[in-house]
Amino acid sequence: MIISLYAKPLLKSSYPVLRQIMNILATHCTRIYVYKPFYESIRQEMALPSNFSSTSGKEVEKGSDYVFTLGGDGTFLDAIAVVKDSGIPMFGINVGRLGFLSNVNIQSLEQAIVDIKNKNYVIEKRMLLQVEPKLEDSNNWALNDVCIQRCNSLGLISIYVYINDEFLNTYWCDGLIIATPTGSTAYSLGCGGPILMPNADVIVLTPIASHMLTVRPLVVPASSIIKIKVDSRSEKYALTCDSKAYELNQSVDLTVFKGDFCMNLIRLPQHTFYKTLREKLMWGLDKRN
Repeated sequence: MIISLYAKPLLKSSYPVLRQIMNILATHCTRIYVYKPFYESIRQEMALPSNFSSTSGKEVEKGSDYVFTLGGDGTFLDAIAVVKDSGIPMFGINVGRLGFLSNVNIQSLEQAIVDIKNKNYVIEKRMLLQVEPKLEDSNNWALNDVCIQRCNSLGLISIYVYINDEFLNTYWCDGLIIATPTGSTAYSLGCGGPILMPNADVIVLTPIASHMLTVRPLVVPASSIIKIKVDSRSEKYALTCDSKAYELNQSVDLTVFKGDFCMNLIRLPQHTFYKTLREKLMWGLDKRN
């Protein structure tokens, strides 16, 4: 089994756990290609097995069976820019915090690696959102969400939204989140949006601090073409596609729609979405006393 490992430099306090992870990977993988900045940050601190080598991380190393990420959900989202439309399955090892995408920790890692080697998993296809016009780089898509927000604290912004060329609403608010089912448990959830099943073929529009109390999150078919115009006092607005941030002039109109490819995520038999909700959101636990 050959993997490409994507990670960001970690705090030295996490190195004891990191050594365990590296040893597990070295035992079960014939070759591990490590994202170069991460590789350089750790090789002076620990002896890496001989089957580890560095890679630029601009593209998935040829011959890789899987892309593993090491960190939290933010690291997982960053790795999508490397995987792109290659179709190579992704798997997240969590050394971060909440971890909806990277949900396997050190305690269950070895069994997870064995399951992957034995093909004891299913592939979940997760939809992406695509944004036009293309931004300053070519990664104009998001697995979690596309967010339009004000650039500063000088009042609200007005966001005019059209669905399939029909006017929907003018949002007077701090911003608007356009989220995939995968992103429904991220920023959208914190702003009152619904939790969607990962395989639902829909998109949710969730306002951020709307000035109109009757404006609620709206779920639309994934086939919808969402067009956006922005009016801001500062004449600028902020756009984020997952963890990528841009500042745009209000003259730039956006179109958001379902991407033309999906990300392939590895799901192990013991990690169902309902189990993830119970564990991450502590559903079913009585914490009243």
